[in-house]
Amino acid sequence: MTKLQFHGVAYDSARHEQPSGNPVQHTYRGQRFDAPLRHDAAPVQPTKLSYRGQVYQRRSAEAAAQVNAN
Repeated sequence: MTKLQFHGVAYDSARHEQPSGNPVQHTYRGQRFDAPLRHDAAPVQPTKLSYRGQVYQRRSAEAAAQVNAN
């Protein structure tokens, strides 16, 4: 673990307070919420890319090969 310092004072980042999972009334960008301030990452779901009615497949491996070839 990296030792953190602030103005020469070392502190342990593992002891930081974490946001609670309890619902809290809050406003964000003009919208009111009654939800916990701590948000877990949403699961990533594959999406279909479409353009003018045609569905395109993601070709990240092919694109990476082209980048590495240049």
